Amino acid sequence: MHSLAIHQLDALNMQRTHQAPKVPFTVAESHTIMQFHVACRAKHCPRKAAALQTLAEAGRLVPSTTKPR
Repeated sequence: MHSLAIHQLDALNMQRTHQAPKVPFTVAESHTIMQFHVACRAKHCPRKAAALQTLAEAGRLVPSTTKPR
């Protein structure tokens, strides 16, 4: 396979891993997502944003107003 094709396939897979879920995450799923997306910013990663929202609604975290995730 051509290296450009491999790069494009990798980029497509990366986009999928950052998409928002079709149904809300459970609390356990949200914890896992937060671990895998530790390097992402929630404002740029809909998947991490959804996990943060689930954890906040469950009372598991209080979103920071001074330091974005």
